[in-house]
This record gives sequence, C-alpha cells and structure tokens, in this order.
Amino acid sequence: MAVAVHCVVPARYTSSRFPGKPLVPICGRPMILRTLDRAVAAGCFKSVVCATDDIRIFKTVEEAGYTAVLTGPAVTGSDRVSEAAEKLGLDLVVNLQGDEPVADLQMLCDVAKALAEEPNSWVSVAAPLADEDRDCLSVVKVEIDSTDHAVEFIRKLPPEPRKWFRHVGVYAYSAEARQEFASLPQSELEKERSLEQLRILGKRPIRMVHCTSLSASVDLPSDVQKVESILKQMEANQNGKSI
Repeated sequence: MAVAVHCVVPARYTSSRFPGKPLVPICGRPMILRTLDRAVAAGCFKSVVCATDDIRIFKTVEEAGYTAVLTGPAVTGSDRVSEAAEKLGLDLVVNLQGDEPVADLQMLCDVAKALAEEPNSWVSVAAPLADEDRDCLSVVKVEIDSTDHAVEFIRKLPPEPRKWFRHVGVYAYSAEARQEFASLPQSELEKERSLEQLRILGKRPIRMVHCTSLSASVDLPSDVQKVESILKQMEANQNGKSI
C-alpha cells in the first residue's frame, strides 16, 4: 500500500460488564496481545500500537515487545485513539477494538485500503444482519446508501421495512477527521444510543466496507470460551490439522 496506514488498538481496564477484560487470557495469552497479534498478521499496517489509560495494560503490552501509549480518560475508543495518534504524529489510522482477538484479516486490509483511497471520510464495516440479531439491542444496525456510505446507525429496528446491515465496530480515519471528532461535544443521540459514530454522522461521510465473515468479540466473560474455540480452529486450519 503506497499510503501508510497505522493500527491503534484502544484498551481500558474498567468495564461495567467485564472489568479487566483486556488482560483476560485467551488460550493462555492476554487478549490485548492476541488482538495486537491479529493486527500484525493482517500485514497491511505500517505500525501497530496500543492506546490505554491503565498502567497494567501498558506494562503487559510493552513487556511483550509492542508499543503502548498512555492516554488520559476518554469518553469513547475514538477519543482515546485520537489522543494516542496525535502523540505519535500518525495520520491515517485504523481503530481496532482491543476485544477483537480473531478479527478477520481480509476485513482489516479492506478497511486500510478504503481509508487510503478515501482519506476525507470515516471508514467502518458492515456485515449481513442475521434474523436472530434483528431484535437484539446489543447488535448495532447500519443503513447504507447506493454509494456504500452510512445513512443511519440504530439499535432498535423501526417498524417500516428498510435494508439494514450489522455494524462491525472497526473505524478508520485521518488526523483531520479525528481532530474534528474530538473537538465536537457528544450529541444527545450519541449518548442515548451509546454509539460514538453518531457524533460525526452527517458532518463527514462514513464509508462502509462490506465483510461477510463476522468476527467474534469478547463483550462478556461467557464470550471467552467461544473465542478460544474459534482461535483453536483457526490455528488448526493453519497447521493443516482438524479438531
């Protein structure tokens, strides 16, 4: 890729649903390291960095040989990424959440490519919306126009029939776009729906990359076993073995 794109992985220790989850072992290795490993494996980033406000996460990342940046408190992951990227002088950045230890590699490359091609936009990801997820409020839905740009992000589907996709919370943006985001106050709709992208929707285009392979994130302690099973299967496939 001619234009340098970096990956910043935000991670915070405090979480109401799963405190300390960046350090939870996934097949014996802290999850934050698994996610950083995954970003490196994509092979499309000039650098891979962790942004955190917790010294325990910072030390774990640095001791593993990765670069970590200590940030102040942040309202959202994008605010944390913006602070870290500014400290490092990075322009084009993909924000990969720290709880994505099995993120799809092709998806990461497609996001990086889309950002390099359209640096004035935000870039995010859409996947098919399964029937069983249509009424699930924890699954964010996105409506997309004919040019593959986001029109709306919601949690509860409206009664009228419209084409919705599942939103995958990977973001990519330039320094200018991040600075714009960080300078804006949280909108009431952003706070109501707990969706940071609503702060920028309508102010800057959000280009959506399509992904058919839905990666599994770790949101709750019960997700750990599921992600470990996926990781073991992936490793077995790479080694030409079967489980």
